[in-house]
Amino acid sequence: MLFPWLFRTLRRAAWAPIFVFGLHAVSSFLGLYGVWPPLDIPMHFLGGIAITYFFSHAYFAAAEMDLLGRPASLLSVVAVFALTCSTTVFWEFAEFLSDRYLGSHAQKGLEDTLGDMLCGILGGLVFLATRAVPKAPRRS
Repeated sequence: MLFPWLFRTLRRAAWAPIFVFGLHAVSSFLGLYGVWPPLDIPMHFLGGIAITYFFSHAYFAAAEMDLLGRPASLLSVVAVFALTCSTTVFWEFAEFLSDRYLGSHAQKGLEDTLGDMLCGILGGLVFLATRAVPKAPRRS
């Protein structure tokens, strides 16, 4: 049951974080972060949206396949938000390790690191907030 869930999630939602990561890689390769350092802010914001989108789809695919039982709807928001926050922290850990052992200079200091995490988390919150807004009923 785990593999069908994984394949369904990857097929439906992996494109979003892959796209943002690809955009990040191209921006890095072209030196756009050096030309315009504030580009880092929208990239982390988009990363937060993308990873929240991915986790949201993963959660609901698991619920559809009855892997989670019958969780309360609020639990989905809390779980997806917690996964998004954890991902932003681990991304910054990866940047730290890359700076430390590969000399990448991705982190510009504590303010930059905390700002990156804030932007990623805010992107996730925006995604969750837009998903929580009830849709207006269609008129016939």
